[in-house]
Amino acid sequence: MKVIENSMQESIAVCKVIDTNVAHCQDCYRCVRACPVKAIRITRGQAHIEQELCIHCGTCVRQCPKKAKYIISTLDSVKELLASGRPVAASIAPSFAAIDPAITNKIPTALRLLGFSRVCETAEGAKLVADSSLNCGGKGSICTACPAVVSYVEKYHHEALERMIPVVSPMVAHGRMIKEAFGEECAVVFIGPCAAKKAEAARPENRDAIDAVITFRELFDWFEEKKFNLHTMPDGSFDFTGLADGGLREARLFPVDGGMLKTCGKASDGTNADVISLSGAGQVTSFFDVDPERLDFRLVEPLFCPGGCIDGPGFPEIGNVYYRKNAVISYADEAREYEGERRGKQENVDVEPWFIPLETRADEPVSEEAIQLVLQKTGKSEPENQLNCGACGYSSCRENAIAVVRNMAELEMCMPYMRRLAQQRADRIIETTPTAVVIVDKDLKIIHMNPAFHKMFMCSNSILGRHISYIFDARDFDALAASEDKDELEAVRTYYGTKYHITLYTMRGEDQYVGMFTDISRMKLDEGQMHLIERQLLVNARELLEHQISFSQEMAHQLGRNTAKTEELVKRMLDLYEDRDL
Repeated sequence: MKVIENSMQESIAVCKVIDTNVAHCQDCYRCVRACPVKAIRITRGQAHIEQELCIHCGTCVRQCPKKAKYIISTLDSVKELLASGRPVAASIAPSFAAIDPAITNKIPTALRLLGFSRVCETAEGAKLVADSSLNCGGKGSICTACPAVVSYVEKYHHEALERMIPVVSPMVAHGRMIKEAFGEECAVVFIGPCAAKKAEAARPENRDAIDAVITFRELFDWFEEKKFNLHTMPDGSFDFTGLADGGLREARLFPVDGGMLKTCGKASDGTNADVISLSGAGQVTSFFDVDPERLDFRLVEPLFCPGGCIDGPGFPEIGNVYYRKNAVISYADEAREYEGERRGKQENVDVEPWFIPLETRADEPVSEEAIQLVLQKTGKSEPENQLNCGACGYSSCRENAIAVVRNMAELEMCMPYMRRLAQQRADRIIETTPTAVVIVDKDLKIIHMNPAFHKMFMCSNSILGRHISYIFDARDFDALAASEDKDELEAVRTYYGTKYHITLYTMRGEDQYVGMFTDISRMKLDEGQMHLIERQLLVNARELLEHQISFSQEMAHQLGRNTAKTEELVKRMLDLYEDRDL
């Protein structure tokens, strides 16, 4: 394993591959939650990637619901290479077969139309890597085909560096195979589903192998730009370096979970304790947290993407991991093998990697005093108040507090804290506002009054639980409670000789009603308030008129009945007198 200079270490540590579109970032903290190394820094609600901590796995790209995280495009540099006049070879990852089986055999044709002079399968490099790994691996060895895993170990698990198999990735191996077969002047562009490959190609020790990297998504954007219809194109064939020993059938399975072990001739069905196949950030990080002395295995193949490279963040949004896996297996069974002569010597291809321990801020100690101070600010000094709900993106309140101390997180990311703060502010506003506020339950019984209400209506909390009509006419509350489609009511009323502007509204979720009262007896009413009063006067006048008419009609009816009855009684009295013998 080679040694690297400090200046090179710095360039590797801060390589920028993934970025954030802040216009689309909506502080949901999902990227923080998904990031296996918590390399996301939140500033004023916006998520930013800390390149020093990032391992370029692309998990945040897959997980962001608003597509605010994206892999930085290098398509322009590839176009410049093709325009330079140099011969340019494409090394396409074996996972290309997972994009769409209907166009798998059309892709070599399309790549040549873009200007690539050679179109090769990275599976050749995978075959060389598998053969070399078998020769180098010992007990407890860790496969190094996944650049995100390599970066993870270099930054977070230095103790595992000595167990890393000292072999480069298939991309780097294939780049050197192409240059050995077709000449050093031939530029190599790797095309695959991986974000970490861009960082790997940018490492100083790999620049002799790979000149540029683009993702499948970038490639298909390019096809769309060129208005290519791959379905109507003729089938094409791949070029071969002729440096791989044996067939490529198993090597074409490299992108699926357990594919490398299969290429190495190792059974990886999960029942063989000698070999372990892992995929997905959760499985990989959990593996490195286990004491290696407690694991009795010879070889482990860790891949950061769930299911393997077939679920890489650089895939177009076509199909899913299950269809992709079947497509890769079908292609491996059907694709042709190389039958030509060798174009160079395999032993001339350098496969020795440069693994280095990189120091990050994650290694900096955080004092217990600083952690407790943050917990105290968010009201979580006591363990029972630490909900560990994960809404902030961190697995525990303590982990979030450590991130706050390291300036990677903000206090405002804590949802229970913000809710409590908002409630306290709302309560403070209600208690200090000069507007009188009363809250009643569904039966219009008083459950809360602010100091302004106490003063305005000369009452105290001793009347809590009484009906609101105990203080004033409750007809407006009654009207709002009786309405099924109205949630708010506004009026100007006079209570005890004082004129008030009142606003009532419903809190249906709580079955409560809120009333707000402002004394306007000494205010100069504006046009809106005057219009409100005029409307009320018209309503009141109409009610009075209807009442008077109804009253008059009732009086006339009653007078008529009384007159008829009186007339009947007088007649009876006269009849009695006429019947008497005077």
